[in-house]
Amino acid sequence: MANDYGHLPKVEELNETNADRLATWYSKAYEDDNLFRTLAIDETTLSMFLDWVGVMYGGDSEIDRHMVELCRLRMANQNECFH
Repeated sequence: MANDYGHLPKVEELNETNADRLATWYSKAYEDDNLFRTLAIDETTLSMFLDWVGVMYGGDSEIDRHMVELCRLRMANQNECFH
């Protein structure tokens, strides 16, 4: 589902592990895979990001979820990201 909005290269073919991760991404986040496929260029970066998402949105963070969402929206707006 990758589109032309991004300027960075994206992984076209995913290995089995990342295909499973992407399926979870679709079910728990949204059906746009640009960020996922961009981060998947580097396995360590993708893993770190997904671990961070798990902490921030999984309930283990001490930061209020509403604050996390406000920061995400502000960063998206500042970067002219349509998410």
